[in-house]
Amino acid sequence: MLTTHENPDGDGLGSEVALYHHFREIGKDVRIINYSSLPDEYNFLGSADIFETFNESEQLDWLKIVDMVIIFDVGDFDRVRGIRDIIEKYQLETMNLDHHPHPEDHPFTHNVVNIDAAATGCMVYDYLKVARSKPLTKSICTGIYTAVMTDTGCFRYSNTDEKCHTIAIECLEKGVSTHQIYQLVYENSSKARVGLLGNIL
Repeated sequence: MLTTHENPDGDGLGSEVALYHHFREIGKDVRIINYSSLPDEYNFLGSADIFETFNESEQLDWLKIVDMVIIFDVGDFDRVRGIRDIIEKYQLETMNLDHHPHPEDHPFTHNVVNIDAAATGCMVYDYLKVARSKPLTKSICTGIYTAVMTDTGCFRYSNTDEKCHTIAIECLEKGVSTHQIYQLVYENSSKARVGLLGNIL
C-alpha cells in the first residue's frame, strides 16, 4: 500500500503514483489509499481507480494483510490520520520515504530519509534508476516530474539542484508535457479555489 499525508501535495502524490506504476509493471498487488481525496488540480495523475480515498469498512480486508505500507513525504505520522490507526492495530510493516528530518524515536519500521533531496520524488527517481532493468516510462516520469516541480516551486526555490534539472531533462525526453502539468496544477483553478481567491482579494 502507498499513502501520503492528509491534504496531499504534488510531491506526495507524484511520488506515490510513480512507484505505483512501477510496482504494477512488475506484477505487484499495490494500491494507493490516501486519507484525503485527490485534489482536482492533480486529476491528470490518475483516476479514482488509482487514487482511493480511505474508507475503513470497504478496504479493511485488504488493508490488514498488506506486506508493507510505504508512506511518502509525511513529516509527522499523525498526518496520515485514520490510516495510522489501521497500521498500529494490525502491526503493519511501514517504510517512511521522506526528505524532511525525523526524530530518532520515529514509529516506522524503516525510515528512509534524505534531507539533501529537493523532493521525495527525487528519492523515488534514484530508487527506480537502480531497481528497474527497463527505462522509466512516461507515466512514471509524469509522477516524478510533478513531485519535483511542485516541491521546488517550479525550479525557483533554493533547493533546486543539478539532480532536479537532470530529472526534468529525462522527463522531457520521455514525452512528459511539462507546460501542461504546470497549467493543470497552477492555472486551472477549481470553483472553490477561485472563490477562496476572491475572498482573499
